[in-house]
Amino acid sequence: MTDPDRERDIPPETVRETERTTIIQTDGGRDRGGGGVILAVVVIVALLGLLYFIFSGNFNSAADSVGVNVNVESPKVELPSVDLPDKIELNVPDEIKVKTDGDGNKAR
Repeated sequence: MTDPDRERDIPPETVRETERTTIIQTDGGRDRGGGGVILAVVVIVALLGLLYFIFSGNFNSAADSVGVNVNVESPKVELPSVDLPDKIELNVPDEIKVKTDGDGNKAR
């Protein structure tokens, strides 16, 4: 079955083929400034100014200087007269007998 005089086939060393991809990311040559930070500061200042005007009471001062005084008459409400007795008497028996089927409250 074997032939001792025959040269053995030795497989050649396999070379791994690798593929490498290099990604270079650029911003297109533009430097980004602080525009976002400036916009955030402007929004915060505007929000603080708006909150100051809302909670400082400046919106209510116009009515004080003009002398606005509004008098509105409330509607007249009349309730019907109801006569109730001073005492209500109930006749309750001394003993109440209850007849059940025998199982009580057991689930069926």
